[in-house]
Order: sequence, then C-alpha cells, then structure tokens
Amino acid sequence: MSSPINQPVHAERIEKPGIIPSLASYALLGAGAVLLLGLIELVDVNIQLSPVFESFTERLVLSTYLSMNLAVGAVIGLIVGISARSGSILKRGVCELLLRGRKANITLRAASWLLVCGLSALLLNQQAHVRGYSKGLIRELEKLAIIRHPLLNHERVASYLLVGGMVAVCSLVWMIARTSKSLKRPLKPLWLLCLIGLMAAGYGIDSRVEVQLYEHSLHHSMFLLNLTVSMALVASVYLSSPRIRSHFARVRGRRALFVIALAILAGSLVFTLLKFGDNQNLKTQVFFRTTQAKQYFKLAQWALDFDRDGYSSVLGGGDADDSRADINPGRPEILGDGLDNNGIGGDLTAHDLDDWKRERASLHITDPSAQRLNVIYIFIDALRADHLGTYGYPRNTSPNIDRLAARSTVFENAFTPAPNTFEALPKFMQSSHWDGHYPTWTEMLGRNGYRNLLFPRRVATEKRHIKGMKIVHHSGGKGLNATIDAAIDVLGRTPPDRAFCAYLYATDPHRPYVRHDDFNFGASTTDGYDGEIAYTDSLFGRLFDWLEQSGRLSNTMIVFMADHGESLGERGVYKHSSQLYNEQEHIPMIIYSPGLAPRRVTDYVSSIDLGTTILSAVGIEPPKEYAGVSLGPLMRGEPFAHPPVYAEQTYNQDSPFVRLDQNVFPESKKYMVITQDGYKLIYNRNSYTFELFDLNHDKQELRNLFDRLPQKAEELKRLLGRFIDIVSVSRPWDADERQYIFGKAVDEDEEM
Repeated sequence: MSSPINQPVHAERIEKPGIIPSLASYALLGAGAVLLLGLIELVDVNIQLSPVFESFTERLVLSTYLSMNLAVGAVIGLIVGISARSGSILKRGVCELLLRGRKANITLRAASWLLVCGLSALLLNQQAHVRGYSKGLIRELEKLAIIRHPLLNHERVASYLLVGGMVAVCSLVWMIARTSKSLKRPLKPLWLLCLIGLMAAGYGIDSRVEVQLYEHSLHHSMFLLNLTVSMALVASVYLSSPRIRSHFARVRGRRALFVIALAILAGSLVFTLLKFGDNQNLKTQVFFRTTQAKQYFKLAQWALDFDRDGYSSVLGGGDADDSRADINPGRPEILGDGLDNNGIGGDLTAHDLDDWKRERASLHITDPSAQRLNVIYIFIDALRADHLGTYGYPRNTSPNIDRLAARSTVFENAFTPAPNTFEALPKFMQSSHWDGHYPTWTEMLGRNGYRNLLFPRRVATEKRHIKGMKIVHHSGGKGLNATIDAAIDVLGRTPPDRAFCAYLYATDPHRPYVRHDDFNFGASTTDGYDGEIAYTDSLFGRLFDWLEQSGRLSNTMIVFMADHGESLGERGVYKHSSQLYNEQEHIPMIIYSPGLAPRRVTDYVSSIDLGTTILSAVGIEPPKEYAGVSLGPLMRGEPFAHPPVYAEQTYNQDSPFVRLDQNVFPESKKYMVITQDGYKLIYNRNSYTFELFDLNHDKQELRNLFDRLPQKAEELKRLLGRFIDIVSVSRPWDADERQYIFGKAVDEDEEM
C-alpha cells in the first residue's frame, strides 16, 4: 500500500461536498463513535452494578443519560472536522511553499505533514486543558527516577513534544482510516481487528485499573485513545464497505427517521439537563463507575460553567450562584461573612466554632483509675480490620493479634480520619482533624517524664509527625524482624521504675506484597495481602510473648491500630488514598490496659481519639485543642455519647518534586460523617455527589439511600457541612498533612 502521507492532496477529505455537509458528516461520525462506546459501557455497567441499581427505572434513566454522550460526541466530531479541514488546507499550502515548482515526493510531503503537526501542537498547548493533560502525564513520568531530572528541567519542551506526538499519531490513524477502502486483503481486516483490539484494551484499562486514581494521566489517555480509535473504526467500516453505504442510500424515509431520532435525542437531553442531579445514586455511578460518560458530563459542566470557577449550576454541579466565582463548593468558608461560601454548611459564626471546640474539650474525661503505665503503640500501615480473625475473618491471618484482642478492648467500628498515611498521621498524632501544630501526644508524654523510644521504618515521615521521641537505631539488620529484636532488647534494658512509650511502625501489609513461604495463602492479590498480615502477626507475636514472660503486661498499655485500610478490588479499586468506603476507612483498633476486663465496643470511634485516650489513661490532661475524645468510659463499660465520626480525603496528582504554585490540577476532596445510629454520608466536593449508607444493614455500602431517606440525608448533610466549614477556617496555611507536601523536618532528637 502507498504511504498515507503520500496520498494526493484531493484525497484528504471524507466527503466531496462543501464545508457544511462535510462538517455534518464529522459530527455524525463523532456521535456514532460515542454511541458505540456508550453501548459497550452501558452493557458493562449494568452487569457490574447489578447490586447497586434499585430498579429497572434506574437502568432506563442511565440509558437516557447517553444523550449527553451523543451531544458532546457530535460537538467533538465537529471540532475534529474543523481541525481536519484546517490542517488539510495548511498542509496543502505548506506543500506548495516547499515544492516551488519541483515535483512532489514523499520527503517533502512528510516534511509538510510534520510541520503542520508541530504548528498544531504549538496552538493546542496554549489551551489550558490540553496543557494540563500533558503536564499530568509528565508529572506521572517524573516519579520515575531515571527520567526525573531531564523532565523537571524541560517540562515545557516535553509538553510540546508530547502534544505534537499525539497529534501525529492521531493524524496517521485518521489518514489510514480515510484510505481504508483502498486497502487489500489481508490488510483491511487486519486494520479493523487492530482497531477493535485497541478499543477493547483501552476500555478494559480505563474501566478496571484504579478507576478513581490517575484521572489526569492514565484515564484521560485511555479516554482519548478510545475516542480516536472508535472514530477511526466507524469511519473505516463505513468507508470500506460499499454495501453499507448503498444500503443507507436506499433506505426510505431517511429524513423522517433522522428527524425522529433527533427529537428523541433532544427530549432525552432536556430530561438529562433537568433531572441529572436529582438521583444521587445514578449521579455517583456516572462519575465513579463509568469511563466514557463521566468525561462527557465533565465536558458539559465545563462548557456550562459561566463564571469559570470550576463548578456549574446545571447537571448537578453544585454552584449555588454561577454569576459569582467566590461562591462554589470548592471555596473555603469565611468566618462570619454572612455567606454560605461553599454551599453546604451555612454561614459559620465564631459562636458556632467555639461551641464545636467546647463540645470536644468537654469529652476529655479523666480516667478515675489513671496510673503511670508504660505505653507500647503499634502502628500497622494499610491494615484492614476485616482481614483479622478478631474482626471475623475466616482465614488464620492473625492468631497473635487475636490473642491480644481476647484480653483487650476491641473497637469494632473504628475509622481513620483519612485513607492515606501522610494525611492521617498528623491527625491521630495531634488528636485533631487537621495539622494544627498542636503538641503531639508523644510530646505530652515526654514533657511528663516518659522515656519515648521510636523504632523507625520510614524515618523522614516519622520525624516530621511523631515528635518528642528518641530514635532507636539498630544494627541487627533491616525489616520488621530486626525492629522487634531491637524493641525486645532495648525495652528489656529499660529500668522498671522509668515509664516508657515505645512506638513501633510496621509497613509490611503495604504494597508491594512480598511472598512469605511460611504464610502463603495463594497467588491472588488478596492472598498476597493476607500473607503479609500473617507474617507481621508472627513477628509481633514474639513481642507479645516477651511482654507476658517478662511480666511487663502488668504495667504496660498496648495500643494496636492502623492508619487506614486497603482496597483489594472493590469497586475496581486497589491500594488506598482514593476512597472513604469501609475497605479503606475501617481500621482495627485494640487497646489492652492492665486491670480492665476484655470488652467489645460497637460505638463508632476514630483514631484521633487515641491520643486523648492514652493521655487520660496515664493521668495527663490532654491539650484543650484536641478534637479526639477519651474512650476510657467505653473501655470501662460506662454510658458515653461519642460525637459523630468524621474523615477527609485529599488526593493530588501533581508531582511531589514541584512547588505548590506549579500544580496544574485541583485537589480531589471527599468528606465523611458517621453518626452513632450507623448512618454514613460521603460527600465528594469535586463532583458534588452524596452517598448515604446504613452500615447496620449494608456493610458493603452498595445501596445509596440519599434520595430515599431525605430527612436523614439532610441531617447528616448539615453535620458534615458544619465540619467542613470548621476545618476550612481552623486549618493553618502551612498544615503539613498531604502526601506530597514535605514540610520542614523537626530538629534531630537524641539518638540511641
């Protein structure tokens, strides 16, 4: 076959008619490609989300939402048509300029084609969304050490090259698609099979791989790949099949059918524009479980955002006033300005803020039996509660932890304030919902004569947030096994009359999972995760045995907890840092305190309560700024009204190696509240979606009750709105609690 670059200039049009018919054909092509992808997604989503849909009506309404795909797809096709015709005219002009009377050859045509691609990249990169997309890919690549520094030093050049490369690839695909009717066997079916394979691979990756992470790099790339390939596929099938074209040409009443289809599309589109925000269940599934539809809805919201503040007042965008950029869900609350700046919590006054703080401080209940106990704090990274035997897991992953739990208080419903280490750690160390630069509970122990010993695994992170500690460096090797050896050795040499706090951190359940021959449950991701838990449990079993044999259990408090959980494929998500569902939020929390009877507590609590609880248990008054409450009454079986449990999730895709003012993407923000009757509300600020679950009857969080229980939904929405406002006005500007903000490290502590 001849090169598509070398095709005659007059072959560069899909249609011979004039501009209007030609652009109309491009619009239909865009709508047809989107329809193909939409139907694939509709079938897939209906299968995947069978437990989520409440009725056939919801499935029908979801089908109606495809009208938005078609409308936006037609606009995209129109833009592609304008670009294609403009590029063709420009290429023809460049060719004539380069030829200067010489005979055309492939070299000159290739040069003109590359020049047009370069000019297109130059123009496209001036558009903020295109530039942001290319920066997103570069920021992901910067995490690879081998190419980090060249990219960091040449981001702008890399951005132009990246966009230029994409334009060139799309142009080649499109030129082949236009000439596909001249392809001979076996090239024609091979070309079509290649397009189908690419589309299937792109859709599979987009819909199955970390569907709520890497939005601005991986998923945008797969969306563009699918759109490009599907347009090429539709065009290739139509152009390469004379039968199909002649069949359409002979259809009677084509104009009437077209008018009817257009009327149905218009009606569906109007319905979608008016009703999309009314069903929170469907709206949530569109934004978090679809691959194609969510992108078209986001494009529509962007186009209909009249004050350009990132939020629209239509399609459930959440903007209460689309004529003012200072009022939208992403705005922080301003104390006492008379406005509901973010549209969820009402206006926050200084009196409201004082009441909230007073309520928390009043729950710093002093333990009447407080004694100067030793404290061993065991912090396990990425450990799900429901994968431990004491929380009902059928596998024997945690016999030693279960043995400790049998003599302790087990909090069955403990939750993290954030589903990632960097955001959760400063919060449970300061017993607060934000990094308020308050004294950590370890600092408070140190000020009261405790010998604080930190057995580190991630030193930089720990030194930044676990303050007031003496770092124990050991030379017996690396890993948790060496840490346990060091802990037994150092604590065994600690004078009995000197109270200590030992802080042990285990990273083993965290990805990547290492296979352990003695704890091999199988080859799946879940099997690997369980093997890591069992391995970690076996090592801590040695510490528990030593504590019992040495008699230390009689005067030592043991706190066992995790910073967050881990997704293992639920909702198409693996790892953590992306969701506020139970698989990432529900954590194990076990407290052994000498003299207290074993107990299982069903109240909903938070790991920010641990600092207040530890200080109260050893007779130290917690700082009044602590939002965490003392869990002592629950541990003693006394009546106690725990306030609602809150959490906040922040995700930012930008590189950890650039300044904050160089970020190109908005933060992803989600919030959660759980009340003691077991109802949980999740609010996604970016998409303005709400999910209400009844954890007593729906532990997997599959049934969104927000629209079915409007009074309960409004009650929790008010609580959550007030929490969001309080956090936004209370968090200092330099709070160091997000993954890629590396604050100034604390001064070197005394080392052992």
